[in-house]
Amino acid sequence: MTHGRPFDTPVVVILFNRPDRIRELLEVLRKIRPPRILAIADGPRVTHPADIQRCRESRAALDGIDWPCMIEREFSETNLGCDRRIVSGLDWAFARTDRAIVLEDDILPHPTFLPWAEAMLERFGDDPTVGIVCGRNPLGTWGGLDQDHIRARNGSIWGWACTSRAWRHIQSRDLSGDPENSAADIARDGLDQLLHAHQSIALRMFRRGELAAWDVIFSLRDSMVGLYSITSPVNLTRNTGIGPDATRTLFADDFNALLQPAEARPVRPYSDALPPDLGFERASLLVQLLGRCRNPVMAARLACLAHSNPAVPIDAATRHHLAPLLHAEESLRLLEHLASQGLSSPLLNQLLEVVRGLSLRRVEAS
Repeated sequence: MTHGRPFDTPVVVILFNRPDRIRELLEVLRKIRPPRILAIADGPRVTHPADIQRCRESRAALDGIDWPCMIEREFSETNLGCDRRIVSGLDWAFARTDRAIVLEDDILPHPTFLPWAEAMLERFGDDPTVGIVCGRNPLGTWGGLDQDHIRARNGSIWGWACTSRAWRHIQSRDLSGDPENSAADIARDGLDQLLHAHQSIALRMFRRGELAAWDVIFSLRDSMVGLYSITSPVNLTRNTGIGPDATRTLFADDFNALLQPAEARPVRPYSDALPPDLGFERASLLVQLLGRCRNPVMAARLACLAHSNPAVPIDAATRHHLAPLLHAEESLRLLEHLASQGLSSPLLNQLLEVVRGLSLRRVEAS
């Protein structure tokens, strides 16, 4: 996958207070033996006394690296908070290297993610239209069997890579402005209506001071500077940190966390860059919204009301989150696609039942 050369891309590791998670990640890295690791850590929270020991153990896990590796540390002794720490840490990392693969401690990649990401950085690192390289594919698999990448405007930071040039370019995008002009400020050219609504809501929340999540802001900036993401056609990573101990991804029933990583497809050394995949952009967003549905039965009732009476007063954000149920036939195909790949969960099974019912009623009504 790296054309016979040893793996040599720096890996940024972001850790905090989960020693078991960072040890698990290091076991995967041991199979690839990256020669350089840039480690970023936040300090313990004063309101959580257990953080002192847990942070100390998490940092000490790096001492167990037993392969030739230069380890650089950017550890804060005080707690900066997740968003501020990650962004300042990545600023530090990308000031020290021209490209890197980034893994938070709760992102467990398939070992082949690292050489695949390195190959994509080699191919697209100088492409001014590309922002990040993404290992997570929320659809499990997508595209032709001989396809080694997907080009799209939405990508995931559950295992990603970037050049320092792209990082600085994305971070320089000014998102300020009038919240009420947010939809108009998102360019519509070639953008799916659902994706446009998603970005408009995020931008409006940011301008109102209601959005702090660094990854959502970063993805919004990435899109607004007009950059594409390069995503693997096979899912290569898994988020093991979703649940009550997480900072924001608290919904433990989100089936997106259950999608298992698989082996990367072989990289085609001389293949041309593929055109944007508009179907992937839309499908991956629908699956993201479906995974966050906490009460499918109630959501289906509201979607039926919105479908039968478009004038019913439902705010834009709620209507957007109902989109998968308003497009039941499309969502049913995606849920069945995920189920065919072995994904199963109580939420997925309930959604399948609910969406099948919606789809059948609309077919009969037509």
